[in-house]
Amino acid sequence: MLKTNRRSFMMGAGAIALASTAGGNLAFAADRRALRIGVNGLPPSLEPINGISNTGPRIINQIFDTLIRRDYFADGAKGNNIKLVPALAESFERIDDKSIRFKLRQGVKFHNGTEMTAEDVAFTFSSERLWGDEAIKTVPNGRNFSPNWDEPVVEDNYTVVLRTKTPSYLIEKYLGSWLGPIVPKEYYKSLGAVAFGNNPIGTGPYKFKELVANDHVTLEANDGYWGDKPTASTITYQVVAEPATRVAGLISGEYDIITTLTPDDMALVDGYSDLETRGTLIENVHMFTFNMNQPIFQNKTLRRALALAVNRPLMVEALWKNKASIPNGFNFPHYGASYDPERKPMEYNLEEAKRLVKESGYDGTPITYHTMGNYYANAVPALMMMIEMWKAAGINVVPKIFAPGTTPKDSDILIRNWSNGQWLTDGLTTMVSEFGPGRGIQKRWGWKAPAEFNDLCDKVAQLKDGEERSAAFNRLRDIFEDEAPAVLMYQPYDVYAARKDVQWSPVSFETMEFRGNLNFK
Repeated sequence: MLKTNRRSFMMGAGAIALASTAGGNLAFAADRRALRIGVNGLPPSLEPINGISNTGPRIINQIFDTLIRRDYFADGAKGNNIKLVPALAESFERIDDKSIRFKLRQGVKFHNGTEMTAEDVAFTFSSERLWGDEAIKTVPNGRNFSPNWDEPVVEDNYTVVLRTKTPSYLIEKYLGSWLGPIVPKEYYKSLGAVAFGNNPIGTGPYKFKELVANDHVTLEANDGYWGDKPTASTITYQVVAEPATRVAGLISGEYDIITTLTPDDMALVDGYSDLETRGTLIENVHMFTFNMNQPIFQNKTLRRALALAVNRPLMVEALWKNKASIPNGFNFPHYGASYDPERKPMEYNLEEAKRLVKESGYDGTPITYHTMGNYYANAVPALMMMIEMWKAAGINVVPKIFAPGTTPKDSDILIRNWSNGQWLTDGLTTMVSEFGPGRGIQKRWGWKAPAEFNDLCDKVAQLKDGEERSAAFNRLRDIFEDEAPAVLMYQPYDVYAARKDVQWSPVSFETMEFRGNLNFK
């Protein structure tokens, strides 16, 4: 396999390899094992924002730290606590409704040996790197995943104030999310966002070692880590596209952990005395969405018909053995105060779907639905079930299954499957962050959202939790379900499998947490 060094590596489909020499090679303790993980894919970049995907956080989380982190296991929780605790910040205090002062840990080193200071934190959240007009040319989602930032203020080497232009009571939650990884200012600027994504340096417990595009990423222990010392000598994330092949690799001893299985795989794995499955309901929702630039979906009538024809309980029973969950719209318990436990379930109504099909004037023309194989667990079986449901409503949907590493042109897409990681412990994600004004579904995929929807998106971003904010969220949910720019299916049950001598537990977000959560028997 051809390899190139980091200087000659070029990002893109033709690029295949690079290696890092940052920090040198350390000798590892003899009793420390290498961890081998069979995964369903790799992110397009290891730049923290550009790597946001179903596959990115499980790697990026090991390389980088945040000012505040989510402690999934706090207070004895089984990987789903939403408590936020200091990390790179020793302490923090609210100044007002638009700013927070952070006191940083001293002596924390990036993987290249330079000390992390307030300048690095300020740069991480600056317009220059994250949300300015020039920045979003190379970090396209920097603004989408951000609050309405103002420029940070450095008070001294270890004190920084992060600010927003409008009131935000969510700054702490943003910083504990996948928006929060701190990058080294001078190194990042010397490379630029794209090259940094090929040669990442953070302060995390593991350092980047090697990437072979579409094949594997290898990390090595950072023995100078400021927190608990890493317990694996190296971590390798090996792409194994098919679930059955991942299972075979675990059984043969090739991998220690494998990801993204389905409940149907559990009995086979659990039949081996040295293996076991470990699963959790994750803060993600599988869905399908429409290209509303296409004339057939510019009116909501046919979109709504497709939504009403989906029998979610049947899918959850047949595909997930009732381990997946059906949310009541964009409404999840981990949202905290912005969750409404009384909201009624999303509707299944075949007769109304048939009526809307007639009303829409749909003439039976085949409608294509694109999916990248089983990149999402159960993606293809789910599609096949829905094709039959839509047929019963009078809608002719045909599958378009494409291979990992390939991407259809937007203009060829009518319906596509998708998932949304609920990355903020608040209702702002992802109904506002993905579907709000100026965001991808409106800007790229042509949804002409009602003005009321866009106004409410701005409102909930600035309000404190309370009755007014809760009512605004429920109105947003009503509009979303009526307009159907996308159709939520279910919250998946994320199934891992592991060797029993690997002591590790999954968490409820689509990442892998090894801090204080990985040991070997």
